[in-house]
Amino acid sequence: KATVSVLYWVWYRKAKTMLTERKRAALHNDILDYLKAVGYSESVRVFEEEMHTRALEQQGPSALERKYANVLRTAKLLSAAETLNKELEAQINEMQDPTSVKIAVAQRDYIPNKLLHTLEGHGFNKEITCIVFHPTQPAMYSSAEDGKIKIWDYETGQGMGSLIGHEGAVKCLAIDVAGARLASCSDDTDIRVFDTATESCIRRLQGHEHTVSHVEWVMPDCRFLASASRDGTIRMWDVQNSCVEKVFRNPGQEWIRSVKIIGKHVIGCGDDHLVKKWTFDGRNERIIGGHDHVIECLAAANQAACEVLKKVEDAKGKDEADDEMDNQDLSSVAAEYVASGGRDKIITIWNITNNTEVLKLVGHKDWVRGLSFHVNGKFLLSCSDDGLVKVWSLSDQRCLRTITVQEMSFVSCIGYHPAGRFLVSGSSDNKIKVYKCE
Repeated sequence: KATVSVLYWVWYRKAKTMLTERKRAALHNDILDYLKAVGYSESVRVFEEEMHTRALEQQGPSALERKYANVLRTAKLLSAAETLNKELEAQINEMQDPTSVKIAVAQRDYIPNKLLHTLEGHGFNKEITCIVFHPTQPAMYSSAEDGKIKIWDYETGQGMGSLIGHEGAVKCLAIDVAGARLASCSDDTDIRVFDTATESCIRRLQGHEHTVSHVEWVMPDCRFLASASRDGTIRMWDVQNSCVEKVFRNPGQEWIRSVKIIGKHVIGCGDDHLVKKWTFDGRNERIIGGHDHVIECLAAANQAACEVLKKVEDAKGKDEADDEMDNQDLSSVAAEYVASGGRDKIITIWNITNNTEVLKLVGHKDWVRGLSFHVNGKFLLSCSDDGLVKVWSLSDQRCLRTITVQEMSFVSCIGYHPAGRFLVSGSSDNKIKVYKCE
């Protein structure tokens, strides 16, 4: 028995290393036939026992176990494929219809979390003045004091070209709802409108007498463009015909730094420390409220933010709207709130329908330079000369997150992705930073 076991072990070791499973089985059968032929019945019995024992030791999972394992592996692959399919569908939908993506993302509390890129391309130490996203393509546009407009792929961080035309610092950019036209304004007093497909200037609007600091498309058809200027006026332009449709004047001729179109009102702010509104016919100028210093920026609340702010007002027991409301239902107003930020380091949110202050947000240590409402309406994002970007909870009226963007320079502007996926900041040292919102 010992001899047969040793013989089998030697053959098995060689066969295991040199032969395939089928050849090993054939060899075993040949050994058995030989032992039977020479009459070694005891050796046959021992060899068969050894073969059976080793077969049990090497036996793998049963057929049922293998089938169950295959089912689990298949289910896992199907789940991964479904997840990938949903991600690809979301990306396709975003490119085709960003509005539907906005609605889907509106329930998510995505806020800036991860720095993806730091971009440099404008003139050395030239302040970035404005950044806007294309509504359907992975592109964004930046302007700076070097007089250039740069085009970037915000996903890869690669530069994609420049728009040339202004002879002074470019102060502000605005892209229309379709992403077909980009408006820009400058220290050279001109407003230019570029075709985003051909990257060529298709309109040059002239009429302001000093720096044009802000431009804003009038939704929803974007037929008109509003501009604010250091000459103390807001002008409403008929872009197709390159002419001024209406002029709104600041009585003291102070610099109007920012303009927003909310419902049927034109909202402006600037060096007179006041937030004002005009009706579209240019009459009924009203003061909504004010700051203790120059007001640098405005942000119009989206519908989701209006709902949150209405609840904040209701919780505080605000008075009913005044006679100017003409007893209209507040819920029917598409956008009735505006946020303002100024050199007094304070952010204030106003109800423009009844001209009342809703809340103040205090936390920045220097001028507030840019504001943007989160797509879900729950948050307000701000940037400041203190080098910080802050995310504020509107319902709690507190800062949820502070991002240190720059330690040695100012954060001069922010731009927010239309579906809430990215936030970009521009600073006084010509750097642009792209953050992913998670």
